[in-house]
Amino acid sequence: MTMTKLVRFTREDSIHAALGVIPAFCLIAFGKIAVGSAFAIGLLPTSLMGIAASRRLRLIYGLVGCLFGIGVFLGSLIINRNDTLVAAALFIVIAFVATILAVKRPAGGLLLSLLVPALGVGTGYAVAKAAGLMLAFVAGSIWSCLVMLPWPEFAPDPNLNARLMGLQPRHAKKYGLLLGLTAATAIIVGHQFHVPYPGWIATAALLIIRPLQGMTGWRGVGRAATTIAGTALVIVVIGLELGSWATAVCVSLITIMTIGARSSRLYVTPFGTAFLILTIELYGSTDAAGIRQVGMYRIVNNVYGALIALFYGLLVSWLLERLSASRSGNAAT
Repeated sequence: MTMTKLVRFTREDSIHAALGVIPAFCLIAFGKIAVGSAFAIGLLPTSLMGIAASRRLRLIYGLVGCLFGIGVFLGSLIINRNDTLVAAALFIVIAFVATILAVKRPAGGLLLSLLVPALGVGTGYAVAKAAGLMLAFVAGSIWSCLVMLPWPEFAPDPNLNARLMGLQPRHAKKYGLLLGLTAATAIIVGHQFHVPYPGWIATAALLIIRPLQGMTGWRGVGRAATTIAGTALVIVVIGLELGSWATAVCVSLITIMTIGARSSRLYVTPFGTAFLILTIELYGSTDAAGIRQVGMYRIVNNVYGALIALFYGLLVSWLLERLSASRSGNAAT
């Protein structure tokens, strides 16, 4: 399969991204590197859903993006105000209840795949920093929503409901438990064993696991590979010690690529988020060894998260299906 088939840009998404990233470009160009990069990341929850057919739905997309930011803050509160094991138990309950509620609406699966990972993102930050990220996500989501509004309304995709229903777990209770155990295990591994940047483990695990085994398997491999690529690129760029204007160009191009190619077969989003997050963490550092070490933490923690998601999303899910089939066979005989 050629690269052009793996990475596909759409005109509308690329224009939307270019307009959306203007505030981030200006902030970074005038020296506000962390704030501008955070704003660029804040665009993603809303922008990666694409331009909705109706203006009403575009407003809903903006609201969902804001909820993602609130989820990051709540995840930080959970991990910082509770013992690690208590926080892990809370995640099991939250994930289970959220999954049960998600199956009651066609868009529930989409919301589940966005909002629960937001809680995981928050587990990697102190409350004050998570509050700043929440503001960035809210600001980015509102701006992304406003940029969408001038587009003419168009006929909705007739297959939209079918695709949304494809994200719904067939067995909500089983998937809710697996999702909760994935989150809890990632939290325990990261925090109980004092792994540097533990939130990256939970973030990766919760962004990878999906109701369908095939989706989980491909996401695990794809996200790990593209995260490594994004991490390697940011290490190179930081090492060049670019000025604020050149950094603004790099961040803008990566943001436009991430959003513009959102419908690609290749997982472009982890590439972009790895670059943007590490730009915030590393910009201005002159310690080459320290930069490489943080980059290695990013790669290794994403691999940990992928392994946890694959364990529950593939192995445990498969074992439960075999056990259920065996019980059904015994009952029939």
